[in-house]
Amino acid sequence: MATKATKPKTRKPAADYRVRIRMYQQGLGDCFLLTFPAGKSKQAHVMIDCGIVLGTSEPGKVMTQVAQDIKKTTKGKVDVLAITHEHWDHLSGFDPAQARDIFKGVKFGKLWLAWTEDEKNPLAQQLRTEREKKKKAAAKARDEMQKRGLTQQAGRMAGLLGFFGAKAAGGDDASAEEEEAGGGTTGALNFLKSHSTPTILETGGRPLSIPGVEGVRVYVLGPPLDRDALKKTNPGKSQGYALAEEPIGLTDSFLAAFDTEDELAQPFARSQRRPLVQLPERLAAAQHTRRSAGAHAPAISGIDGYLLPENQWRSIDDAWLGMGERLALQLDNATNNTSLVLAFEFDSPPGQDTRDVLLFVGDAQAGNWLSWDEHTWTVRDGDGGRRKVTAEDLLQRTIFYKVGHHGSHNATLREKGLERMTSSRLAAVIPVDTRVAHEVKGWEHMPLPAIRERLRKKCTVVFQSDGQPDVQDRPQAGRWQPSTEKFDVFMKNPKTKKVESVRKQNLYTDYYL
Repeated sequence: MATKATKPKTRKPAADYRVRIRMYQQGLGDCFLLTFPAGKSKQAHVMIDCGIVLGTSEPGKVMTQVAQDIKKTTKGKVDVLAITHEHWDHLSGFDPAQARDIFKGVKFGKLWLAWTEDEKNPLAQQLRTEREKKKKAAAKARDEMQKRGLTQQAGRMAGLLGFFGAKAAGGDDASAEEEEAGGGTTGALNFLKSHSTPTILETGGRPLSIPGVEGVRVYVLGPPLDRDALKKTNPGKSQGYALAEEPIGLTDSFLAAFDTEDELAQPFARSQRRPLVQLPERLAAAQHTRRSAGAHAPAISGIDGYLLPENQWRSIDDAWLGMGERLALQLDNATNNTSLVLAFEFDSPPGQDTRDVLLFVGDAQAGNWLSWDEHTWTVRDGDGGRRKVTAEDLLQRTIFYKVGHHGSHNATLREKGLERMTSSRLAAVIPVDTRVAHEVKGWEHMPLPAIRERLRKKCTVVFQSDGQPDVQDRPQAGRWQPSTEKFDVFMKNPKTKKVESVRKQNLYTDYYL
């Protein structure tokens, strides 16, 4: 009796890559999906950040496309979600006005956060308290500028506060429902914490593993553990405040200026103070005296003369509000410097000694980078041997660098940073839309030309969100494939003032290593 021939079973071939890095090109903001082969026909997914800068036209549409692609690619399960820091361009995708509804249908196995989000850590608690106080002070300055007609200054303040969401910026993008709906960066983080139990990562602690993935270690290089390093936001100088003990901090003194009952608001000794409510009466009396005296009016000195209309050109009443811009800028820098920094290290293939590294630095600034050398690790390799690992060693073996802070001057160090990345297979990505940075935000040096040019000389390929890969004539570290799915990039036409599509943009580019 003849038997029916059976079709031999076929197995899906193993992936021909160690990792696929999906670099979403949503604009000026970070969103990455790393996919690792994890056994037979299985994959593990690590997602890092998901946001776009405030001021981008129609952000909800593009972030919804991003979220839908993540859900489809991962089949609704992300093994690890890492959030580097609390800024809108890294978190906005989880806002109810953007793609939260999509992410409600995605399961996050682990949520990795920096120690600065540890509610039990005293310094972390202090940092959060200081951050909220600074946000309050900066918002008061913005509101006061608007009241006084200082629209340009108020606009700059709103732009800086926009790193914490539309409501914080206080502009046209703010919705009345944002706070109730759990919006802004705080709301986005709270949503994620309720969606998945956070794992607080210890800077310099034992290397982490990715569930189901063998031969990959994850080192936590930042944020720094001490105040001085957190304060150092710019290379070459310290530009922090209020993290060290001070007789009176800038934030406290600035907030006090809005409350005349606060002792900190009074610049003179108590015996020399005069109630501010008396000033209108004194001004009226001085003007009456001058009108009565006619041409022979006596000279008026002191506060009475200062308040006369003809002396308004000498007024410095609004000058103190300029400190608000400095306050908001330092708030932005201080938050950037709390960025979670992750280095993914691969075991060497048989017969090789490469141990390639992928480096994701968030928006880490100078103090964060400089603190990495404080940590060393001792790890056991696959062959059973033990070796010492340092930050310098990891940078030397880096073959993929996520450029810090969208190419800003203070987020890629030279000697302690990029010059240490000596691999001939180095590639980099700058998550930036140049037109948005220059025309919408007014950040004319983003990305910094000197950093862009140095990357071009050192890398096999440089990716940028708003353009084609910049390929050099060197051995390539990997191959890449742009997405077939695209989206419209909208910008305001400076002549017509209308928002219109300026180009079709790939939703992402895949980089295989």
